[in-house]
Amino acid sequence: MGRRILSYLANVLICAAIVLPIAYVSLFRMVTGQWFPKRQVETLSHPVAVHGWTTEGLQLTDGRLLRLAGVTALPKESMALSEATKRGVEVSQDGRVFALVRVHHWCGNDPVREHIARVDLADMLVFLGEASPVKPLSEWQKELLAAGPSSRFGEHGWNVSHYGIFQGWRFEGRQEDE
Repeated sequence: MGRRILSYLANVLICAAIVLPIAYVSLFRMVTGQWFPKRQVETLSHPVAVHGWTTEGLQLTDGRLLRLAGVTALPKESMALSEATKRGVEVSQDGRVFALVRVHHWCGNDPVREHIARVDLADMLVFLGEASPVKPLSEWQKELLAAGPSSRFGEHGWNVSHYGIFQGWRFEGRQEDE
């Protein structure tokens, strides 16, 4: 009798080990249209560690002060700036400062499970309303400015919908420069 129960339990476990992963992958496919979760992770080529910041600029761990081109001053406190600078920053050849931020894909129908985006730090801060631009914005860009960092940027990162709006906002601004 005991051997029959053990044999039955072993068969149940084997079936569960086969059926459950197939069911999970099939359900994920039905909901997202993808077989497996996606990762979108961008990187910095030559990151420089950041110790903190002042209204003047970023304080690098080597003691230098890095000013952000395109903004008049940095905010005294900022969840977005904290998130962006914790992985370091990169200075491009034209002097723009780039950083990495987490983008929060909150919808269960979205196949992206990890998204780290490379963003222009000055543009991000202007878009979030945390810094004033040196150059005036277009009327269209002003309309899309975010209401505030707390409603757009949370503990899980930047809301994917607002990140998408930011991408369009940046593209529009670049087109007007040309």
